[in-house]
Amino acid sequence: MKLEISSFGLAAGIVVAIAFTLCPAFVAVAPEATAEFIGYLLHINIAGLTRPISWVSYFAGVLGLGIWTGLWAAVAAKLYNLLSIK
Repeated sequence: MKLEISSFGLAAGIVVAIAFTLCPAFVAVAPEATAEFIGYLLHINIAGLTRPISWVSYFAGVLGLGIWTGLWAAVAAKLYNLLSIK
């Protein structure tokens, strides 16, 4: 089975962009609780690392991370297609 490279990259980019949207949503609603929860998951104290979220930083992050992930997913799909045995 071969993967459609552009479709796989686009799908991965969209999924990561949607997941990235959840983080600022939680930070906007409850910044301290979100920082505490993420710190709990990562086993570090990130309370001093928090900063306000602006629309510009959100859109730059969602576009940058979505495109970056989509490109790497396309590379992974291409590599998979090259290495897959028929």
